[in-house]
This record gives sequence, C-alpha cells and structure tokens, in this order.
Amino acid sequence: MNQPMNHPIELSQLHPDHRPLPATADEADLVRLYLDRSDAPRGGLHDADSARPWVRANMVSTVDGAVTGADDRSGSISSPADKRVFSVLRSIADAVIVGAGTARAERYTRLHAKTRHADQRGDRGQDAAPLLVLVSRSGQVDLDRLDEAGSGGVVLHASREQCGPARRAELVEQLGEDSVVLHDAAVEPRAVIDDLRRRGCREVVHEGGPALLGTWIGKGAVDELCLTTSPLLAGVPDPQSPRGLLDGHAGDAPVPLSLLSLVTDGSALIQRWGLPT
Repeated sequence: MNQPMNHPIELSQLHPDHRPLPATADEADLVRLYLDRSDAPRGGLHDADSARPWVRANMVSTVDGAVTGADDRSGSISSPADKRVFSVLRSIADAVIVGAGTARAERYTRLHAKTRHADQRGDRGQDAAPLLVLVSRSGQVDLDRLDEAGSGGVVLHASREQCGPARRAELVEQLGEDSVVLHDAAVEPRAVIDDLRRRGCREVVHEGGPALLGTWIGKGAVDELCLTTSPLLAGVPDPQSPRGLLDGHAGDAPVPLSLLSLVTDGSALIQRWGLPT
C-alpha cells in the first residue's frame, strides 16, 4: 500500500540525512523516521525500566513563539506539512495525552481509526484507534462532545481533592470505572505514565497544552519534543499574559536538547528534539 497520495505535500529530511520523504498512503518513510530512536538520549527512567512508554510531545508555534492563533486554536497556525506529520504521529501512538482546557478549545472527540494506517497498527499489535487520555484536576470535561465522533477509548486523570463525589459518579457512569483515575492531589506525570504502561501502551503522544506540557517537561517525563515552526508572525494579543510553548514553566536551568531530525517543506521547519529524562 505504498501508492502516492493525491496532491501530496512534499517534505525533505535535512537531518540526520538529506533525503526526500515521499507522501505515500501508509507514510512508511515518516513512520520509520519517527520510530527511530537510535540517536535519542537514553538514561534516567529508561535505563531503570525499559518497558516505560516513550513520550513524545507534539506542538506547533509561529516564528515569534505563539502556540495558537487569534482564535486560541493551534489549527490556525498549522500548515499542510505540519498536519501531515501530526497525522503520522497519531498513527503510531497507543495513547494521546491532552489537558482538558486544550481539549475544550480544540474541540477534541474520541480519536479516529484511520484505514490507511490500519495494517501498520495491526502489525505493531496496536488498537485500531489511539486511546485519548484527558488530564483535568477537577474532572470538568465535555463528555457529550467526546462522543460526537471517533471510536477510540477515553481515560480521564483527575484529582480526588478537586473532583467531587457527584462528578466522579457521573464520569464513572459514562466512561467506566477503569477509565477514571483519581490522584490524591496533583495529577503526577509519572503516575499517568505508570497507568499507561499498565494498559499496554508503549508509544505516547503529548499534545499539550503549554501549561500541562511545561509541568511534564519540568518533571522529566517527556522523551522527545516534536515542534513545527510555522512561517508566521502572530504577535502578542495580550502583553500581560503571553503564552509560550511551556506556559508558566520556569525551570532551575535550561533543558539541554539534542536534534534528532529536521524536516521541511521549504517553509515550515519540523523538528524533533531529544530531552534528558
């Protein structure tokens, strides 16, 4: 199933090798690129536990660092090249993590099973659609919206302190008892990762938003950052509260990154950075 796509967005890999990445129905070249961890930093949790899921964040920003457009949605600063990679990253994921605020703003539903990736997912022993993992301390998610489309499962991680008994009962009734995970206080990234490992997840994509991603990177829970820099300048609508890639995160020191791959369509820069964990 290696046929060219209609009106393909042409991509070229610039690092670590220089080669074309033809757009085929199953996106075999991009899938291989993003599953290649030969140059990824190792150590930390992965040395201690090789079964730990691999967590890759996927974000888009403008050249001046905005992570959403004027409509507060990332789609308005995306591009066909970014969307091509976005689709591939979801196609290799067992689970997709997103914060409740971002899920509301971006109108998330259950995730879809894509026919063109079905054979690859089957060969890797994955479910037809990725699991959607929502993080909400209060448990305030739009359950009706989730069921408007898609077929993948949903798991919610919430705080026992902020998600009251009535709300918990409502969530369990609609999602099922095993799909509502309560944490004693804050929703700790390592606890979410442990739960995903228990569910058999190996490939995890983290789609933000910026505040949640900042927390996860601050806790050393992200292995890769896949970042598309769109060829746009968005400006700052509210100088008093600018939003960056890691909103509200101020670490003790800058996090060192290693460039794993660089892809372009001639305008957008699609980067993959390795993080220490």
